[in-house]
Amino acid sequence: MDNNTSNKKFFIFDLDETLYKYTENFTVKNIINKELLNKLSKKGTIIMFSNATHSHCVYWCGILGVKEYFNSILSCDIVKEVKPNPLSYKKVIELSGIKPTDNVYFFDDQSINLYNAFKDYNWKTILINENIENQKIETIQLDYITKQYSTVNEAITEIIKSL
Repeated sequence: MDNNTSNKKFFIFDLDETLYKYTENFTVKNIINKELLNKLSKKGTIIMFSNATHSHCVYWCGILGVKEYFNSILSCDIVKEVKPNPLSYKKVIELSGIKPTDNVYFFDDQSINLYNAFKDYNWKTILINENIENQKIETIQLDYITKQYSTVNEAITEIIKSL
């Protein structure tokens, strides 16, 4: 494995509807698996990139019990932009030290948020959508989505196997 700084792995996660989802009754479901995050943390840098405020992100990291796995939390009030604004991705790159040669995996539940990450930076874009079967025809035509999964845990499991 190349240990120099030019080929790092970054795993960037959206928060709401990606790391957890609500049921119709507003109970939390499909929570990210901490063991999977722990395994992923051994493969690279884990970042949260959310349009939510920093306090909202920290609150949910506490609820989910995952704060220790995130190297940084980049929220809209820190980045000063929101996805899908191209400036938000540029700011994340600057704050995280991501280089063009790095492998970046970006997980989000909104396909529009994946577009600039793929187009401008060639990140691997992972759409998390529990209604994937109903939307496969639509999203399969979107060439900027690298892969799609119904839960973030399925995505992480497959990525860990491939690394």
